[in-house]
Amino acid sequence: MANEKNTENQSAFKELVLPVIVLVAICLICSALLAVLNDITAPIIEENTKAETLAAYVSVLPEGTTSDDMTEVENLTTDGVQGAVTTANGDVAVKAAASGYSGKDVTVYVAFDAEGAVSNISIDASTQTTGIGSKVADDNFASGFVGWNGGEVSNGSPVDALSGATYSSNAVFNAVNAAIDCYNNEIKGVL
Repeated sequence: MANEKNTENQSAFKELVLPVIVLVAICLICSALLAVLNDITAPIIEENTKAETLAAYVSVLPEGTTSDDMTEVENLTTDGVQGAVTTANGDVAVKAAASGYSGKDVTVYVAFDAEGAVSNISIDASTQTTGIGSKVADDNFASGFVGWNGGEVSNGSPVDALSGATYSSNAVFNAVNAAIDCYNNEIKGVL
């Protein structure tokens, strides 16, 4: 009888406890491997993000500008602004973002000339609904901001919001306004 009970206990252990122990061990090993992988890839991801940001700044600044020509502006406090650079000839590019459809950010890179007018703009709406909200990145919409030097932007001033893409359009307006505020209040006086 004692032999039967011992066999039952061993069987219950094998059926109930052993699988739990094995799953916990697998989870611990996978977690450790993910932590190591994160430590290895984090600097690479950061470097790639920085390179993409520099390329976006170069794309909106005057032709011939290189990343070596730019100086990063530090300690920016304007809400929505994620960074800015200046060049020796007085051009400025500001990276700003605002919440669009489903709370996902629309990012803009706004270049200002030495007089403070918008000289170029790049809009990243890849987080918005394809074919609807993503249309705010089209040149037809973005080009309406070029030359603007009239303060805050809004629907109709200087461009109209896109029909069916109100959230995305408003995100662009908010991000551009953040860039303008940053330029006027934090950068223009320093140049």
